[in-house]
Amino acid sequence: MDFIAREKMIDNVCMIIQGALNNKAPVEMQEKVHPLGVFEGMKVIMSESFDIQGGFDDVYRIFLVDTPIGPYFEEYLKEADREKDEMSRAGIETNQVGGILTKQDLEIMKATLKKAWLEDFYEYTQSLGGTTAEVMGHILKMEADFRVLLVTLNALNTDLSTEAKLQDRNSLYPSFGYLYPEGTKKLREAWNETTVRAALEPYAKYLQLFDQVKQFYEASVSEGAPSSRSGFQSIEDLIYAENVHMYEMAFEQQYHFGVFYAWVKLREQEIRNIRWIANMVVLNTKEHIDDTIVPIFQPRM
Repeated sequence: MDFIAREKMIDNVCMIIQGALNNKAPVEMQEKVHPLGVFEGMKVIMSESFDIQGGFDDVYRIFLVDTPIGPYFEEYLKEADREKDEMSRAGIETNQVGGILTKQDLEIMKATLKKAWLEDFYEYTQSLGGTTAEVMGHILKMEADFRVLLVTLNALNTDLSTEAKLQDRNSLYPSFGYLYPEGTKKLREAWNETTVRAALEPYAKYLQLFDQVKQFYEASVSEGAPSSRSGFQSIEDLIYAENVHMYEMAFEQQYHFGVFYAWVKLREQEIRNIRWIANMVVLNTKEHIDDTIVPIFQPRM
């Protein structure tokens, strides 16, 4: 449960930092805070009297040092502060944090922190042994692989696929999973659809997923209009469906802690389903509801 909460802590912290950079007081974002990611220091941050514009020093002290996600931020900040081809620093001074964060791409920051969390989570589950290590090991390996696919495919036809930015993209790949290390190594060198497909050829399941969504990414560069991609599924759509099946299977075994993680993730998918249904109703396209939601625990007969 602690590790489940850490993922939401990362979401909350990144949202507060994003708001601060946009000159929004943390208290204005109270409704968007994920309840699972609330921790003691947030009571101070979210108070009416707290002025985040005074600098990031208090933020760093309160929830980057005194929370379980502090070490993830520490490593990220050290990497972010180093110059290209330079060794990362041994430590970061508190008064340097604001200057470092204001120069960073927050989406890349969030992805980097989630990667560190995933690696830490995997190491922890494997230390437990037994059925928990087996079930959670499989789930987290699959999630690591899906993260690699997401990063790779979403970087296609963007700056992150250029030679200058490949290192930034590759730094988001987790250091475990079924693709790791051989598949990940090949994907690190991939920069277009052809090279990505070649890297995935030894992995039938992932190759099939790629072939199902490649039209979506091909359409994304033809005219660049969102309408040109309608009717095609993105990798996110397929991963949601794959994950639901994987989480359902966690309940097939007994006496392990993986069911808690699976239950939370299935609840998150239920929430996404409700949001998607609401969007279809608002857009007056109710006939597409079945195309957008991911059914949970479908009858298997």
